[in-house]
Order: sequence, then C-alpha cells, then structure tokens
Amino acid sequence: MKQELLAGIVIGMIGLALCLFPAQLWKLTEAWKNRQSGTPSNQYSLVLRIVGGVFCCIGVLLMFGIL
Repeated sequence: MKQELLAGIVIGMIGLALCLFPAQLWKLTEAWKNRQSGTPSNQYSLVLRIVGGVFCCIGVLLMFGIL
C-alpha cells in the first residue's frame, strides 16, 4: 500500500510539472538540439500537456489503489 501511494505521488508530480511548465522542460531537454527557434512549438507544448494530464490521472488512480 505504501509503495502505491509513493508511486502515485511521484507520477502525479511529474504530470503536474509536464502540464504547468512545458517551456521550461523544453529548455532543459530539447533546446540544445534546436538552433532555429528559442521556444518550443505549439504542438510540442500540447503533447507535453496531454502526457502530463495522463500522468496526473495515473498518479491519482495509484494513490487511491485503483490501479
């Protein structure tokens, strides 16, 4: 039970970071690969927010023991 709660919290926090800070995460992970633009594309931000929402949902389900 304790492991599921901890996993749910960690996955939920990662999901929140993906949803709330896509531009900052892009700077950390992808900006060094791209010399053309100083900001992520709208599609990249949208995908990060969708993945973050999925992670948040999975985290909540793990915390309540549904998964």
